[in-house]
Amino acid sequence: MSKPLLSIGIIFKNEIRCLERCLKSLQPLRDAIPCELVMADTGATDGSREVAERYADILIDFPWINDFSAARNAVMDRCSGTWYMTIDCDEWVDSNIEGYVKFLTTDKEFDFASVIIRNYNTAELEKGGGYSDFLAVRLLRLSSGIRYEGTIHEHWPYRGDLQTMLIRDAVFHHDGYVYQEKGAQKEKQERNMALLREQLERNPNDLIVLTQCIESGSGTPEQEDYLRRAMAGVEEKWSQWELFGPVIYRYALRYAVGKRLPEMEEWLQAAEDQFPNSIFVRVEIAYLAFAFYWNEDNYVKSIYWGEKYLQGVDDYHSGKFNKADLLASALYRTEASSRLSVAAVLASGYLHEKEPEKCLRLMETFDGRELDAKQAGDCARNLCNLHSHYSLDTAPLLSRLWKELNEPVPTKEKADQRRAGFLQVGAGMFEGPFIRSEETEEDVVRHAYAAFLPLGDDCDLGIAARMLETEDAAALEAMLGKVEELERLPGHALAHALRCGVRFPLQDRPLTIEQMDMLAGGIARDKNELYGLAQQAGEGELPDRAQGLGWARGLCMAALKVCPWKEVDGETGLLLSRAFARVERAYLPMCYAPETLNRENLFLLPPLHRFGWYCAQAFDALDAGDAAGYVHLLREGLAAYEGVKDMVEFLIDHTPELRTPSDELNTLAEQIRAILSKFPPEDPAVAALKQSEAYQKVAYLIEGMEPYIVGGQTQ
Repeated sequence: MSKPLLSIGIIFKNEIRCLERCLKSLQPLRDAIPCELVMADTGATDGSREVAERYADILIDFPWINDFSAARNAVMDRCSGTWYMTIDCDEWVDSNIEGYVKFLTTDKEFDFASVIIRNYNTAELEKGGGYSDFLAVRLLRLSSGIRYEGTIHEHWPYRGDLQTMLIRDAVFHHDGYVYQEKGAQKEKQERNMALLREQLERNPNDLIVLTQCIESGSGTPEQEDYLRRAMAGVEEKWSQWELFGPVIYRYALRYAVGKRLPEMEEWLQAAEDQFPNSIFVRVEIAYLAFAFYWNEDNYVKSIYWGEKYLQGVDDYHSGKFNKADLLASALYRTEASSRLSVAAVLASGYLHEKEPEKCLRLMETFDGRELDAKQAGDCARNLCNLHSHYSLDTAPLLSRLWKELNEPVPTKEKADQRRAGFLQVGAGMFEGPFIRSEETEEDVVRHAYAAFLPLGDDCDLGIAARMLETEDAAALEAMLGKVEELERLPGHALAHALRCGVRFPLQDRPLTIEQMDMLAGGIARDKNELYGLAQQAGEGELPDRAQGLGWARGLCMAALKVCPWKEVDGETGLLLSRAFARVERAYLPMCYAPETLNRENLFLLPPLHRFGWYCAQAFDALDAGDAAGYVHLLREGLAAYEGVKDMVEFLIDHTPELRTPSDELNTLAEQIRAILSKFPPEDPAVAALKQSEAYQKVAYLIEGMEPYIVGGQTQ
């Protein structure tokens, strides 16, 4: 075998779950350039060795001695290539190997090379699951003489005369954290910390070991002590303080934000002053500072750090940073998701500071296919705010983003999620109270919902916006017919169509009772709007078709459920109650056989319909001049369904015919009270008196809402 250009080194133990996947992923690279694969078995017992034997050019045994560097150096010692590449068993090389081939076959003055490590945190992996990217040095020129250091968190030590570069499009996928059990994580942490404490005891001023203690000691009681010791070492300029200082401050600021330490801003300023050009300061620390100041409502400082972060990420991806910085630790928050999260919020910051042009320019850089649900919602909010408060043209951007949001990239599920996030926020711009509030704000130049007009028939919110811009019933009916999912149509838009005279449900689009209830519930978010429609349904000519009557019933039912009976004014409450009774009087015979609609069989009806029957009978009695019968029937209805207690109390208190009883009734009530006072409540004479016609006439004056008694039984 000729001298290999690349030696690939792997150490393994029990990795049967993932080892062959890793080895197969290396094959295209091994086919493209002269390679050798050197593997060390540190004690496998699960069949991993048999897998390794099928792929390795050199396979050695290395008894485990609790020293990762020793194992990796044993592999390096058996390698003969010009370059050495290390990969872990739970990683696999991306299928795009062009960057490796170009780097390895071109003579460059570099000693190290870095690749992207894509850490998955869900089992969806390459299908669009959650992940974070960071950079890791994984290739080394063997002639440099560098070997691993550290029993744990092994690394190649940095020398100032060595050069490193990032291999473009080189990605190692990693899923080890997805399948690591919590118990195994804790066991690993305890093992690592035991080894690191020994190292730190031997070398208390070693910033590398202190940094590793910070990384492995998350959540331990000593974590803050490690952080403060490490920062003191940076201030005192211990060995390699310039390399590890930015990383240490990164961890310190994470901790300070999480624990709300008062030193947070002091540490932030120190990090920026000492390491202004570090990629860790410009990316990760900037990200932390941006979020911190945003949560403090300090938009000026938040914008400062947000802009610094975005520039830092752009510089990172274009290679405009010192690659040697990454020898100290992994760099996070460089992936598209983090960038978009900051950019979407930063756009809101520009609006807070009345810089709409900056907001629009930033949003024009977004690719809707990369957004998640929250980011898509932030975009919708920013676009609506831009549209309503400024005269900028948001139509081209909105149309493009909407098209991109709906593309099934990376999956249809992701597209559905971001579309839902966009529509959920957008629907809030159609709420009646919000629209009315806009009319009182001096700086609103047009309604926010109008931002969706450019979407036209391509989006239900576009149709809703057009509906609110017209009052022609025929046009509104045609628009309603184009809505794909009526349940997602903003309630205010549907209510507007109903107020303009649209007959609903549409003749050729029948709805189920469940759909009607959902639509009425959507309108119910604006109580005043719902009250008006419910009253309209009860006062006008009742529909002659089942669909229309079912819709009137849905509106009345929804109004009764959301009405605050202890607070509503008398006129509104009475109108709602009469509308409900009138609709129930027509609706019940359509749904139930005549023999069902009598007192003996009412138990077969749903609770609110049981009360509806009594309520209709009660208003019939009231209109016939029988106030006592009205109260009697209401109290019977309450006994049938206790859930309407507040409504019945309201009617007893606010029905005009009950407010000023005649002198004759008042006299009769006083006479009966006097008689009742002479007998204990359990006396049979009391029960007999309460069954009399005279008592029933004035029962509401005597008992109020207490259950009445007939034949000795509470009714």
